[in-house]
Amino acid sequence: MVRVGVEMSHRVPLLTTEQGIVHTWEDHGDGTFTIHSTQDVEQALELNKAMAAHNDGYSPSREWRRAAHIPAILLLKWRQEIGSDPLHPANRAWLLRRLNDSDWCHLRTASGVL
Repeated sequence: MVRVGVEMSHRVPLLTTEQGIVHTWEDHGDGTFTIHSTQDVEQALELNKAMAAHNDGYSPSREWRRAAHIPAILLLKWRQEIGSDPLHPANRAWLLRRLNDSDWCHLRTASGVL
């Protein structure tokens, strides 16, 4: 599970997105609050591993190739880290470095270098 925010004891549910991100509100009692976002990504990562082991990722015509699947919570986390949309064309080099990094190998759905 990937979490954005800090784990605390009392939270009020706000909403759950279609992607399965659960947003909760934590009131600190001093006029400040934290919005926490969590998503269970285990199933997505297991599917990524299965796809990576299945074939080279190319379509039958070899016109298209799947490369990665990034869970929504991770895109949210990366947006916080870099201060902009990680999928924006201006961030392409940054994203490719991440996807080619062995620390993030379970986001990949096919082998090779991007």
